[in-house]
Amino acid sequence: MKKIIQYCFLAIAVSIQAQDFKPYKVKSGKIVYEKLKYSTHSRFSSINGVETGFSEQIPYVAEQVIYYWDEFGDIAFEEIYQVSKFGGKLLPEKVKIAERLWIDEHRYYYNFEENKVSDDPYHLRIKCKQNFQYYQIKDSWIETLYMGAEASEEKEVLGKKASYYRIDNYHDIYAWKGLVLKDESFSTRGSNGPRNTIERAKNAIEIDTISKVSDTLFNPIWLKREKLYQSFGYNKINELIDARQDLFQQAENIEGIKIKKNDILFFVTSKLNLGKMQVLAIDKYDQLLIKYVVYNHTNSSVMDFSNLLKIKNNSLVNIDNPHYRKAETEEFDFEWRVTTKSNLFPKNNLSFLLLKASRTNTLKLKPYARD
Repeated sequence: MKKIIQYCFLAIAVSIQAQDFKPYKVKSGKIVYEKLKYSTHSRFSSINGVETGFSEQIPYVAEQVIYYWDEFGDIAFEEIYQVSKFGGKLLPEKVKIAERLWIDEHRYYYNFEENKVSDDPYHLRIKCKQNFQYYQIKDSWIETLYMGAEASEEKEVLGKKASYYRIDNYHDIYAWKGLVLKDESFSTRGSNGPRNTIERAKNAIEIDTISKVSDTLFNPIWLKREKLYQSFGYNKINELIDARQDLFQQAENIEGIKIKKNDILFFVTSKLNLGKMQVLAIDKYDQLLIKYVVYNHTNSSVMDFSNLLKIKNNSLVNIDNPHYRKAETEEFDFEWRVTTKSNLFPKNNLSFLLLKASRTNTLKLKPYARD
């Protein structure tokens, strides 16, 4: 009975920690930031025949970040745009390069150019959870993440009274109700020396805590697609191929199939192994970029995988061992050859199945319809 009570208290404590993270004092909103970098400009002057050289740090806007949050910061999402090239030359128009989502203990990052999702631990939330009593007492994620840091004064930023934190020699933060309005990083003279020059900064230029934040922001399509792809292991693939042919479009051996970015396909190899692949891109050189997993048909273990495989146009591919160049004809699984109507052609009467759901916005498998 005593152990049961202890388990109950532990469950309640964990539940409270999960619910009481809430790092901000404002329920929801949006902040637009400019991320500044600094370029060094050297100058020379001559006075009365004496030449003097000096340098100065010139700031330029490298990126724009649009940050959204809800549930007092329990969930957050941001869009990242490149504004200028290295050195400050402005692009003709800003280009979205990434999105990031913070939810539970995950920090998801999506790279648009690579069409790649990474999932890293949400260290801030984890540390506040690990030091929950300290976090409750301090009532500050900044003072919990950077233990020993304290607000020394208030400074006005964007019309708000922001608390100023000198984190260390390298780092300053200005925060209003837990929301960072300015973040500055500095170079120093030696590890413990005085500050030298500012190296980069992230400044809020606009804040909106009135307008409603759309829930759809916190469930981006790239994360739904990644979760769909990751949900397919050997058993699931085998089950669907056997029982749910209605979910697929099969690639014909002669006519082939035309696949495109973000398509998910299942396949059976020349050695009867099962696998899955997702099309990351088809580049300007007609190269196919995929990620894939091959499962051993005898014990369902992972035989091979890659998060990026590049296949040149007009290539025969042995997906069981794609890096081995001397495969026999009967070992090839497909040909990648870009034509007007098709681009993937199965070889040796093998199965390549396009998952229809990967071309939908919902990214959900169609329910089985009973007769």
